[in-house]
Formats: sequence, C-alpha cells, structure tokens
Amino acid sequence: MTFRDLKKRVSITPEVEQQYKLFDRLEYRSFWIWDKTQHKADDIKNRGDCCFNHIIGLPRKDGIEKPIFDYEKKVFNTLENHKYVWIKKATGLGITEFFLRYIAWLCLRNDDYRNSQICITLMQAYQ
Repeated sequence: MTFRDLKKRVSITPEVEQQYKLFDRLEYRSFWIWDKTQHKADDIKNRGDCCFNHIIGLPRKDGIEKPIFDYEKKVFNTLENHKYVWIKKATGLGITEFFLRYIAWLCLRNDDYRNSQICITLMQAYQ
C-alpha cells in the first residue's frame, strides 16, 4: 500500500462528512415526542430536528407522510419495558417499518449498542 492509497482511505469524502453531520443531528434525540404541544415547540426550537423520525423523514404509505400513531406508542412503551415482544398483527399497520425505525434509533442515538448485534426474525403465517 502506498502513501496515496492510505491517504484515500483515511480522507473524509463529502458523502462521509454528510453522514457525520447526520449522526450529530441524531445523537440523543427522542424517537418521537408524544406530547403534541411539546413536539411543535421542539420542532420550532430545533428547526425541524425535533425527533429521530422527523430528522430521517416520516414513514410514507402510498407516497403520503404518516405520523407515529397512538397504537405505536403502546408498542414503543412495551419495547422500552420488555426484552422480548411478540406481536400478532394485520398487514398494512406499519409495524415492520416501526420496528426497523426503532432499531435504527437504538443504534444511532448513543453508543449503548456499540459492538453489539441485533437479531431480526420475521415469520409469516400461512393458512
């Protein structure tokens, strides 16, 4: 390996610099601010960087942005208080999207899960 090759490996490209900026924006942010008044206040105060979901973009269904719904708050609270969760659900509720966002938030909010692995198991029921 030449010095030039080493320099290429350690130099920060604009894309990598953008990723660092995004990580800084996500650090220590709430997953979602459940109180609507507080959410609006934080949105104004932080110029849109109020919570994890607004920074990365709200979930979309048929091209329309959707908020985090009340039933998802129950899922969030359950995940925060229990190690294992099993959900039997109907299709189209956005639970898979919610779980992927929750896992991403856990990994990006701080270093609690540094050098850890997260297992995702998807099972499909057949009738």
